[in-house]
Amino acid sequence: MAARTDPGLLRERNEDRWLTRTYAGVTLIAVADGVGGDVGGDVASTAAVEALARTFAPPSFGESARSALASAVQQANAAVLEASKHERLSRAATTLVAAAIRGQEAAIANLGDSRAYLVRGQAIRQLTTDHSGDAARSITRFLGDPRGVQPDIFVETLQPADRLVLCSDGLTRHVTDPEIASAMAQDPSRAADALVALARSRGGEDNITVIVYAAKRPAVSRALAGTLLLALLILVAIAGAIGALLATSIPTAAPSASPSASASASPSPTETPSPSAAPTPSASP
Repeated sequence: MAARTDPGLLRERNEDRWLTRTYAGVTLIAVADGVGGDVGGDVASTAAVEALARTFAPPSFGESARSALASAVQQANAAVLEASKHERLSRAATTLVAAAIRGQEAAIANLGDSRAYLVRGQAIRQLTTDHSGDAARSITRFLGDPRGVQPDIFVETLQPADRLVLCSDGLTRHVTDPEIASAMAQDPSRAADALVALARSRGGEDNITVIVYAAKRPAVSRALAGTLLLALLILVAIAGAIGALLATSIPTAAPSASPSASASASPSPTETPSPSAAPTPSASP
């Protein structure tokens, strides 16, 4: 996994924020793109990722990461509103795209036009839908909305070698989907560097943030590992018992004559053997 952020070539400051964190087997990643510049975009994006990290509760075994992520997004909206009030910023807002990944399950939530992509082999698929308005660069859903938020949430089953890409629109403004997919042939660190460099080379008109997550091979669960270990121990014990039983049931063979003794009874080549004594006839009754 790798994360990169860059202010671009035209903006004085970077209002994008990103998050990567692991909680008890669940990986949480997120990108927030502050909206509005002087009206507090950086305040909103900072409050969003900090609240997300603080309030996300890893789901217990058998529970879905989807509900845990949805709850944390609601808490993030409340945090942005509180930060806006504290800083006396009436319109501070931010986009958000976030993913909670446990094993092969990935729950993805978004508000605004920051995106999530799934790259599998040569194919790329945009998982999120932009919440864009009629006016250029406007969004219809965002964190910091006093009316409340309703994020889109999607659930995907990842395969080994899949790449999950989260990014702000500073990347997608300059880099096409096929180019994002092509960059994923590299390891996550190099892929993230290449995408940021490509966006900058084409103007870098906005802040650029990208996270690349590489799906792992499914791990053997603890319960399954314990079962396999127990089965192995039972097999070893059975094999030992069978070996001991066979050892006690097979009779021991009588010792054979020593080869050296037979050899000593043979006459030497230089000696003449003595004639055998004639048998004594037995008496007849």
